[in-house]
Amino acid sequence: MWIITPLGFFSIVQKPGDVSAGTLTVRARVRSDLEALQAAVLPGLGKITDSKSTDYRFRATALRGLVEAAMAQLTRQLDYSNFKSQVAKVQGSKRAHLYHDVWDVLNRMQGDASYEVKPKKAQHAAAFSVPKAGAYGGVLFDEHGRTLLREPAGHFGGYVWTFAKGKPDAGESPEQTALREVLEETGYACRVIGMLPEAFKGSTSPATAFFLMEPVGAQGEFSSETSQTRWVDFEEAQDMIRRTKIASGVVRDLAILSAAHAAMARLKPAKSDDMPR
Repeated sequence: MWIITPLGFFSIVQKPGDVSAGTLTVRARVRSDLEALQAAVLPGLGKITDSKSTDYRFRATALRGLVEAAMAQLTRQLDYSNFKSQVAKVQGSKRAHLYHDVWDVLNRMQGDASYEVKPKKAQHAAAFSVPKAGAYGGVLFDEHGRTLLREPAGHFGGYVWTFAKGKPDAGESPEQTALREVLEETGYACRVIGMLPEAFKGSTSPATAFFLMEPVGAQGEFSSETSQTRWVDFEEAQDMIRRTKIASGVVRDLAILSAAHAAMARLKPAKSDDMPR
């Protein structure tokens, strides 16, 4: 897809190598556009490469979930009433005039019925509100409706099995925080598919809000904070969570588990053997 923003012009695609890596390729005509995107909303963008033999000279990859979060952050930051004026303010009049030429070409579609295509019905809405919280995490589900639990190294804080979560780094959005923490603590690059409507208070961390996620690609290495991970069904997840030594932690994680399964059932009606009755 093409994205034209006050930060620059980008072409975002999925190349063959992106599929297994769980990434997207972000391309630009101008290096500074990618640098601006990276500095503003996509700190997880990889090394920018330069090739004069390709259609887009500059490109870099980023985890799909981080690109999704960056696009959401751009939307939240939108506070201008005229796009071309904002481009002129951020990138100068020369870029604004160039974008006006693009606008003028696309204006030919207006009023011409031959350009109209009936939109396909969306499978489900992607928008959701993020509860205010001091930390963010993710509850992962696979294609069988199983949940991923992680065993913290040394059973930190008394937790034996729990979910990936953590506090934001400087400049991170909630989605970026959750995706990074999940990747670091489970080894899975993910895409966000939903949100639990409330934050949950833990015994060793501030209130945490959780995103619903699906893994993209195979599991990679996880950090030393995690001893192991395991995909489990609802009943087994309950039993494993109850091994935690902190009563408040057990109550919290059981509540997260139940809320996540209920939310997934609303998003994706499952087969009878995938979700709890």
